[in-house]
Amino acid sequence: MNILEQLAGQDHEQVIAFQNRATGLRGFLALHDTTRGPALGGVRLWPYASEEEALADALQLARAMTYKAALAELPCGGGKAVLLAHAGLKRAEAFEAFGHLVESLRGRFFTGCDLGTDEDDLQAVRRATSHVACASAPGLGDLTRHTALGLWHGLRACLEFVGLGSARVAIQGVGSVGLALGRLLKREGLEIIVADVDAACARRAQQELGARLVPPDEIFTTPCEVLAPCALGGVLNAETVPRLRARIVCGSANNILATPEAGEELARRGILYAPDYLVNAGGLIRGAEFYLLKRADSAPSLARIYDRMRRVLEIARERGVSTARVADELAEARFKKPKTYGELCWGAAGPSTGKPSRES
Repeated sequence: MNILEQLAGQDHEQVIAFQNRATGLRGFLALHDTTRGPALGGVRLWPYASEEEALADALQLARAMTYKAALAELPCGGGKAVLLAHAGLKRAEAFEAFGHLVESLRGRFFTGCDLGTDEDDLQAVRRATSHVACASAPGLGDLTRHTALGLWHGLRACLEFVGLGSARVAIQGVGSVGLALGRLLKREGLEIIVADVDAACARRAQQELGARLVPPDEIFTTPCEVLAPCALGGVLNAETVPRLRARIVCGSANNILATPEAGEELARRGILYAPDYLVNAGGLIRGAEFYLLKRADSAPSLARIYDRMRRVLEIARERGVSTARVADELAEARFKKPKTYGELCWGAAGPSTGKPSRES
């Protein structure tokens, strides 16, 4: 694998390939942008088909975290770590070794739970670094619940925008966030449809939510008002978009769109797309506010996801462009600012001279 070729054309600040032979640890850590503050992003454990696939996932996810933080107006940037799951991995020891890598970055990267990892993994990371969000932290709360609540605020904005008072919501993937979303939808009296490749998860959701269960390969063709992808990313592509029978797409999965063209095609078909990194930012908002801003309660910030979603919808309608494009432009305006030579050399504050600035 030629890592430098894969990085060509990317705008990440730093990408680290790492391994620890004693524990079987192998993976990549991508820091996309720290213009607004330290990079925040989870650590993912997944059986990738190749190292190329793992690196591509790390790069894409880290970039999405930067956009998510920028749009949410948080004092942080985006990063992501991916670990390759394999039979020889000594899990607890490997996560502790990963923690030492995080510690070596001296606060530039702050990590947490992601796909394939759990609280035991984070506790192992915590043995080596304090730069990790654990559910046991007093006052933090359940980040899964925060993500689902933020998603509901975004979905509520979409439903109101198109004039729907009730809806059938098809949830693809009813793991932690998907199930939490389903509980909120049940409370609101919405009809729920679920699908999951894990049959046990699907049955649990069906029973708890009173949901209608459909096979995973039928979720895209199931008639519904809302499709909520809450599993892996890249599910909306040239094959699936033409098959959709939904009015709205609003889910918690990262990088739902396989390509930018998928977002444009949704707009052409008249399907309202809620940009994933806008509506799934609840967990990041809570983590950033708890650890960086020391806020006890993030409910007001989560509620602002509704306002941001409405703004994106209104701008997209006024300009006649996709919501995906509008969200990207709004996020980029917050972190893609030209830097002077002095800022590149010394940072925004400039070199220390001991003299007051002109603004003093």
